Amino acid sequence: MPDEDEFKLTEDERERLVAEEVEEFPFDTAKYTTYLLNPAINLSQSNRPHVVGQMSDIVEEFRQEHPEGTFEDWVNYYKEEYDGDERLEEATEMAYPMVEKMREAFEQIDEEMTRQYLRDLVLFKSYEGFDIQEAVLKKLGEMYDVEVHRADAQDESKGIDGYLGDQPVQVKPVTYKDNLQEEIEVPIVFYDENKSNKTMKVDISELPDEL
Repeated sequence: MPDEDEFKLTEDERERLVAEEVEEFPFDTAKYTTYLLNPAINLSQSNRPHVVGQMSDIVEEFRQEHPEGTFEDWVNYYKEEYDGDERLEEATEMAYPMVEKMREAFEQIDEEMTRQYLRDLVLFKSYEGFDIQEAVLKKLGEMYDVEVHRADAQDESKGIDGYLGDQPVQVKPVTYKDNLQEEIEVPIVFYDENKSNKTMKVDISELPDEL
């Protein structure tokens, strides 16, 4: 009888318990090979339902038909009812060229490229996420061909984030519209950031035409 009221069951242990015959990856590199294979498979789309089947539905169907089924029963079911061997072969043929591309790309990475990537990640990406206002102001400066500068502390106390030439503006996320409680004389530029790819839609409808 266990001494504790709870225990942890790792992913590796779960796999060992339910599918003992699953092929083992090299022990010393298992973590790294799977980290590389996962994006290769995702990029190649070789695990999509149109290739391997809608697995959640197939598993549910198997469970209903074979409530006492073992892992071996499941393997046989997938192979016999859904042409599993052919599907897995097709998925492999789709995925492996991407593995080769990633292998070639990885071989091009040297210490200097690693340094530049970390510099971009640590410095630029962090600053970009922290200070979207500057990016928006600089883009507007290019669009309107005017000088831009950030607001100082005194300007910020008046609700000003920056200047396009002599025109003071605010730069706010689109969600800020829900929090507006009073009339603001400074025109507001609203942005809506796509969290998945970091692109932004910028609404400049409040900017004066003569700008």
